[in-house]
Parts: sequence; structure tokens; C-alpha cells
Amino acid sequence: MRNNKVKILTIQALIAAVYIVLTVSNLGFSYGPIQFRYSESLMQLIVFSPLFFLPLTLGVAVANMFSPLGIVDVFFGTIATGIALMLSLMVFKFIKNRAIRHIVNIVIYLLVCMPIIAFELSLFSGENGARVAFDFATFTSWYVILVGSQALVMVLGIVVTETLHKVVNLERIFK
Repeated sequence: MRNNKVKILTIQALIAAVYIVLTVSNLGFSYGPIQFRYSESLMQLIVFSPLFFLPLTLGVAVANMFSPLGIVDVFFGTIATGIALMLSLMVFKFIKNRAIRHIVNIVIYLLVCMPIIAFELSLFSGENGARVAFDFATFTSWYVILVGSQALVMVLGIVVTETLHKVVNLERIFK
């Protein structure tokens, strides 16, 4: 019993570490208005097991500590990721087909997580770093940019996770 808990924690720590390293290794595009955070492709792991929730959310929290927005990005990014992944898990209870789960995960992530990040960026970054009043046009432009890059990365995530699943059974990795 104890060995299984250690195994689960070890795998979760490795997943969080991989997310952090992938994010920080791409500093130029991991934070800010144009994000191509290829570490986000790992968000598709949630399709395989709810036990990926903790390492993915924790990975976002730690990786966002390196953001120019600091604690603001830690707060908004972690909350956004946590909510999106939790909603995906709730919906997955009714969906057994893995391909559909991947698509649903992308849609939920784009509709839940990206508006929160766009809101954060529109309030706290660039010219708005002085924390002036909310501007809907700025929010909309951030959201459109984020949706485009996030959709691309998450589709890539399907390819990455499905390929990995052929080598390591991701549905049974924690068992």
C-alpha cells in the first residue's frame, strides 16, 4: 500500500517538474501577451486519469513564479487551470470516448482558462501595468491571441499524449 502511494507521488512530482522545466525553458514565449507555452500540451494528460490534476495545477503554480507578473500570475494561472481541469474531470464522468474527451478538454480550457488569463493580462501587464480600469478591447485582443496559441498547443498535446500512451499506458500509470 505504501509503495503505491510513493509511486503515485513520484510520478506526480515528475509530471509537475516536466511542466515547470518546459515552461521555464521557453521564457520568451511562456509569459505575456503572446504565449506559446508548449508545456500546456501536458494538460491533455487529464484525459487519462484524474491523478494528473494535482501535478498539472502545481506545475502551473510553480512555473508562474518565474513570470514577470509574479504572484499575480501564480494566483490567476493556478485558479484558471484548476477550474478548467476540474470542470473537464466533472464532464469526463459522462464521456468514455478518449478522442471526445480530448476535444472537450480543449473547449473547456479555451472557454474557462483563457478568459481568466486574458483578464489578468488586460489588468496587470504592458501599458496597463499601472492597474488602470478594465478595458474590454484589450481583454478581447488578449483572449483572441491566447485562444489561438492555446488551441494549437493543446492539439499538439493530443499527439504527444496519445503517442506517450502507446509507450506507457497513461490510464494505468498510477496503478
